[in-house]
Parts: sequence; C-alpha cells; structure tokens
Amino acid sequence: MEIDLGTDTDPDAVRLFPRTDTAGAGGGTAGFPVDFTIQTRPDGSSVCTAVRSVTAEPNPGGLVQTYGFQTTTARRLRLQVSKLGTPAADEPAKYRLQLAEIRIS
Repeated sequence: MEIDLGTDTDPDAVRLFPRTDTAGAGGGTAGFPVDFTIQTRPDGSSVCTAVRSVTAEPNPGGLVQTYGFQTTTARRLRLQVSKLGTPAADEPAKYRLQLAEIRIS
C-alpha cells in the first residue's frame, strides 16, 4: 500500500489502527500485518528507503500500534507487507490486509 502525502513532509511515526468490526478466525484482530516494512520516498525520487522493519508482530487485539522511526523527508509512504495475521472470522480462507485507519506523523 502506498500513500501520497501531497508534498514532502518530515514523518517519524506511523500508527496502524486495526479493523475492529469483526474478529479474526480463532479470535484476535483480523488481517493485521505480522511481517512488514515501512518505506518512504521523497518527491521526485523513484527509490524507496526502508525506515522500519517489523517481524513477528503479535496480534494487537484491536489496539492501535505505533511504529516510530528516524525523521525523514517523504512525499510517499509505503507499507509493504510480506506476512498477514489471522484472516477474518467471516472469511477464514482469505488473507487480506485489514486496517481501519493509518495515521502518519
């Protein structure tokens, strides 16, 4: 997932708000990323830089998770997910990234 911030900004954190309107199959939060990288790219560049890598993130149980990193200049922010957590209880065979909101600060 890539987000255009509209102009170069200086973010230092990303907050991921999990989907909370349905439970994950077997309980917990549905579709939250387990292994992922947060990448940034300044305006005019085609190269993304990894600013935070996360592996084996436990199920957040519906709680907002904040991922800080060193302040960087970015026009675009990318969340590259390589492994997803529990699928939704109503679709137990479908793995999808499921977030309610993302805040970049």
